[in-house]
Amino acid sequence: MTTTRKITLCSLFAALIAIGTHIKIPTPLLPLTFQTLFVVLSGLVLGRKLGAMSVCVYVLAGLVGLPVFTGSALNPTFGYILGFIPGAWLAGYIAERFTPKFITWMLGAVAAIALIYAVGIPYYYLMSKYYLGNELGAKTLLMYFVLMPIPGDIAKSILAGLAVQRLAVFFPESFTWKR
Repeated sequence: MTTTRKITLCSLFAALIAIGTHIKIPTPLLPLTFQTLFVVLSGLVLGRKLGAMSVCVYVLAGLVGLPVFTGSALNPTFGYILGFIPGAWLAGYIAERFTPKFITWMLGAVAAIALIYAVGIPYYYLMSKYYLGNELGAKTLLMYFVLMPIPGDIAKSILAGLAVQRLAVFFPESFTWKR
């Protein structure tokens, strides 16, 4: 695959992540956004290196002031955005290393989202406690940042698996990691 094509695909996924931030589906618990879906898809489609690079482009665009974040770097939820980079890398790693099929891609999405949680939740806690002066208890963190978003994230993982399954059939050349 040419360098131009790789740059184009990275830019496309960075733009999709930015767009996904602003697409919100209201649910009874939390609004569902497509941001994490596109982060996971960047890794699953582009592979670990280019997937993580596309997320880095998104993060850098926000840090230099482009309006791609819903908050700022001082927002307690910024830890999730930082978690997108290793999350996309992990999704890409799983896609590259295991049999290409729906269950692999879906489990890659679940693993990536779990890693995003693992980075985002401690960051949220630390920013809330030390920057905002609002200490959250373990029950609150578990309820609002793990249990409530899980149904939406499972749905996004299934959607990611289905999307990659379709892309693999109709656009196999889009998978930069395939040989």
